[in-house]
Amino acid sequence: MNFNYYTSLYLFNIIVALSLLLTHCTSAETRLFDSEPEVRVRIINTKNILLIDFDGSWQLGHGSETMEIANAKAVQFSICPQNKQITMILADTIRFNTDRISFIGNDENATISIADVPYGLGWWWEGKENRTYEGKIHLYVNNDDLFDVVVQLPLEEYLKGVVPYEIGGDSPLEALKAQAVAARCEAVIALRSGLYSGENHDLTSDVECQVFSGNRRRTPASDKAVELTRGIILTENGEPINAYYASNCGGVSELIKNVWFERVEYETYKVHNKDSKNPIDIDLSTESAAREWIFSSPHVLCNPDAGVELPLFSQQNFRWSRSFSVTDLTQMLSDDNDYGKITDIIPQKRGVSGRIYLADFVFENQTLQVKGELNIRQMWKPALRSANFVVDMEGDSITLYGAGWGHGVGMCQSGAISLAKQGYSYEFILKHYYTKASVTGMY
Repeated sequence: MNFNYYTSLYLFNIIVALSLLLTHCTSAETRLFDSEPEVRVRIINTKNILLIDFDGSWQLGHGSETMEIANAKAVQFSICPQNKQITMILADTIRFNTDRISFIGNDENATISIADVPYGLGWWWEGKENRTYEGKIHLYVNNDDLFDVVVQLPLEEYLKGVVPYEIGGDSPLEALKAQAVAARCEAVIALRSGLYSGENHDLTSDVECQVFSGNRRRTPASDKAVELTRGIILTENGEPINAYYASNCGGVSELIKNVWFERVEYETYKVHNKDSKNPIDIDLSTESAAREWIFSSPHVLCNPDAGVELPLFSQQNFRWSRSFSVTDLTQMLSDDNDYGKITDIIPQKRGVSGRIYLADFVFENQTLQVKGELNIRQMWKPALRSANFVVDMEGDSITLYGAGWGHGVGMCQSGAISLAKQGYSYEFILKHYYTKASVTGMY
């Protein structure tokens, strides 16, 4: 690339930034919150025993009862199902027997580490890992006699535990900033709508909401991205939007109505495009077009072979395949019902990106019709990366060939990284993926 290219790119980024700044300034008098809100994030709801390490000085309490604890390791908390009480054992001594416990750090450096926190439940990346958290921590007993573990902290601190997990803490700064704005939008919508809320929490910490991991993968760059975009969200007509995003769109974005027909159809999501710097309308809703696209290597932003080095999750998921025997797939898709062998999978409706949102699963004795992009993905165990796939059947073997990871609505995280690596600003990235939205400060 020559000097004129970089000069033009620099000037273009300035123009985009100024236009968004003017929009931001003109709407600055409208505030959703008087000050930064706190959020309550449920991080665990499937365990009946917890092992917690306390780093620094903490105050533990229930009601008027409190105790001080400092740097204690492997403190065990368990639930007695007979009376739904929480028991804490410290140095072989039971210290609490109560229905809820709260931990409050005595200084800003106090953290706790929880062993074997589950993540990705029901998905192909499901696992457990030790995670570290700060803020106020609350333990409750839920209706299944398991722990609800809730972290309470300021919104911007919460985002510091979201951004590196959602896009990778080593991503370019401008991509991290775009992710911070998108994640802030999702959190604000959830706070206002109660979409993911329960009696004791506002948000959840896994993919049904957005991934919150605490401190484990935070980096200086990801923290900086949150700080540099503090309070910034996207709006349409003065109202915050769900700034949806997915790992890899496979090369074409999807219309929201083909993924979540019941959700608000913002103007931004009435647009679909080939994911390139100069996006164009493209329609992959026919079988022939979808098949040709999936078996191609188009020059799109999220293609790891298109000239920009992309992270491993893009390399693995831009194009993918999974193979099964007829016997194994029959058992998986029939959920142990006596439907007979699977004989065909017939897409009935595809979205503009090729994602299937209505499909017939044909068995010897019965045909199941499944509606919804996510429902189709979740027929498989673990769930598919994407509903953008074609099916090849040969003898006792069935192979799916697919494109992308996620629903494909809104920002393609792989594409955002590509744009950032090419020198584009986070304002440009946001405008590229949320074409009808405006940048607004919310407090």
